Amino acid sequence: MNLGKMFQKDIARPIQGVVKIGQDSAEMIQSELDEYVVTKELHRHFDMFFAGYNKGTKQRTDKIGVWISGFFGSGKSHFLKILSYLLGSDEFDGRKAIN
Repeated sequence: MNLGKMFQKDIARPIQGVVKIGQDSAEMIQSELDEYVVTKELHRHFDMFFAGYNKGTKQRTDKIGVWISGFFGSGKSHFLKILSYLLGSDEFDGRKAIN
């Protein structure tokens, strides 16, 4: 059996090992959004963020910051980059990132 045929996507495709600001070609962003896996823990963090964000749009507040913490290599930058796509109004492949 060919191991590569067991996967939905080509396992020989180029994969960025480090999240970098400025990698903003439409193809790169579409790939990042398509391949980002939202685990139960990430879902909880997104819920917490958007609950606070929503609250801040409905009433005045001086609590306008977000603290993202974690160990080296835990995905903080990747989480923030995906969050920036979700908050943006750009469309990728004809769809908004939130979709």
